[in-house]
Amino acid sequence: MTEDDFDWLTTSPLGEAACVTMVKTTDVDAVMRGFGGVAGEARTIPFAEAGNDLDEAYAVAVCRQGEYVVAIEVNGFQGSRPEVLRRVSRLGETVSAFWNIEALTRFSYAVDGRVETAFEAGADSWKEGEDPDCLAPLVAEIDWEAGHWRTGLLLLAARLTGQTFTEDWLDGEVLVAPIAEHLEDVHPVTPGFESLEYQHPVLAAALHRAEDELLLTVARAAVDEVVASAGVPGGDTEFDELVRMARYEAGASGYGSYASGADRLQLVALDAVRALRTAPNPLTAAFKTIDAAKLAKQLDRLDPAPMLARFLELLGSPPAPSGADGARASTGGPLERHAWITDHWLGLAASITYARSAQLDTIAAAFGGIAFGAGPVSLTDTEQVALRREDDWTIAIAFNRSPFAHEIVDALRPHTTVLNVGWETRGNQLAYYARPGHEVNVIRPGQGDVPTPLASYTRSLPAPAGNAAPWLLALGEAVTGITFTPERLDAQHTLLRPG
Repeated sequence: MTEDDFDWLTTSPLGEAACVTMVKTTDVDAVMRGFGGVAGEARTIPFAEAGNDLDEAYAVAVCRQGEYVVAIEVNGFQGSRPEVLRRVSRLGETVSAFWNIEALTRFSYAVDGRVETAFEAGADSWKEGEDPDCLAPLVAEIDWEAGHWRTGLLLLAARLTGQTFTEDWLDGEVLVAPIAEHLEDVHPVTPGFESLEYQHPVLAAALHRAEDELLLTVARAAVDEVVASAGVPGGDTEFDELVRMARYEAGASGYGSYASGADRLQLVALDAVRALRTAPNPLTAAFKTIDAAKLAKQLDRLDPAPMLARFLELLGSPPAPSGADGARASTGGPLERHAWITDHWLGLAASITYARSAQLDTIAAAFGGIAFGAGPVSLTDTEQVALRREDDWTIAIAFNRSPFAHEIVDALRPHTTVLNVGWETRGNQLAYYARPGHEVNVIRPGQGDVPTPLASYTRSLPAPAGNAAPWLLALGEAVTGITFTPERLDAQHTLLRPG
C-alpha cells in the first residue's frame, strides 16, 4: 500500500473535508448507534444518492467492508470525538481519519473503550491518549509533508487495519442516518480559562477556595434555580440519552433562535442536572451549574446578580482576595523575583501602568475616573484602579486587564514617560511604552523584534516563558527601577472608579 492508492480522493465527495472511521465488527447497526445515528430515521440507499443527507451538519453513512464497518462523514467530525470513539471501540478496534478544508486533521486509534492515541497529521505532532506513542513506528514511516496529510492519514489507517479505503467503497449501498450527537464529557475546570473568573471574579475566587461540601451546596442551589419551572424529569433514566435527544429535537444545541424559549430553558436545565451528576469534582460541578443558571436567567431576560449574591452567601460570604494574600517574593533573577504573580489572584488578568513624575490627578484624568476612597489593592467585580506613588513613579493597578490600555498610554504620553504592562491567562500579554513627543511602542513577549527605545531594557532580561506576566513585571522593573512586590499591594492606595 502506498499513497498512490488514494489518488482518487482528490476528485471524490470526501476530498475537501471528511471523517472516515473503521470499526472491527460486523454490526452495522451498532456502529450507526455508536455515532448517535437516529435509528428511526435511518435508510439504506446507494452512497451516490446520499449527498443531500451527508451535506447536513450531522449525518453518517455506514457500510460493511471485510472485517470492518466503515462510517463515512462528508464534512463531519463525529468520528474524531473521544466520546464517540470510546463507544464504538467497545465493538472492536477502531481507527479514524479526519481532515477539513482548513487543513485541520486528526488521526485516532481506540481499543476496548479507550482512546489509545490521537494526534494531528505529522510525525512530530503532539499526541494524547492512554498510550500516545503506541503507533510511533508506523507514524514515522508516513510521508507527512504538506499536501500529503489526507493520504497519509488513510495510508496509516490501511496499514493498521489491512483494509485499503478504495473508491469502490463508495459504489454500494450505505445505511444513512442523521446524528443526535453524543454529549461532550464534563471536563474539569481549567483555572484561568473559565468565563466566570472574568465576569464575576469575586464569586469565582470564593469557589476556588471553598470546601467540597459547600461547592456541592452551591451547585445544587444553581440547579434548583434552573429546574423549578423548566419541567425537567426526575428519576434515574438514561439521562445523557434524554439530553441528547432533546437537543436533537430542538435542533443542534437548542440554544439558538430556532428553538422556542421553553425548549431552550429546558435544555439549559437538563445540562445543569447533567453537570451536577457527572462532573469529575465538586469545583467543576459548581462552575458548570452556575454557568447554566446564569444562561437561564439571561434567556428569561432577568438580572443574574441577585442569584449570584445568594450563591456567595451560601459560601459564607468570604472576603474578596486583597493585597499580598499570602504571596511572598523570591530572591534571584528578575523572573524569579516576579514569579509570585503566577499564583496570585492578580495573575489571572491585570493591567499595571507606570507614569513618571505624574500627579495622581493626571492619572485619574487619563482613566476618566473619580477617587472614592483608600485601601489596599483588592479583587472586585466592578472596575477599580488602585494608585500609589513609589519613588519617582505613580503606579496604577487594575484587575481584569483593560482593553483600552493603549488609550491610557495615549492620554498620558504628552505629559510623561509611561509604561503599561498587562496580561490575561486566556488572552493577550503585552506592553506599551511611550515618551513625550514619541510614538507608542508595543511589545508582545517572545514575538517579533523589540522596539529600539526598549531594547536597552530588555537586553538584561532572560527570554519570556509561557506565562509572560513575570517577564512583563521584570520589564517594569528594568524601566522604572521598581520591583513589583506582593507586600506593597497591602499599602494604602488611592482607589479610583474609571468613568
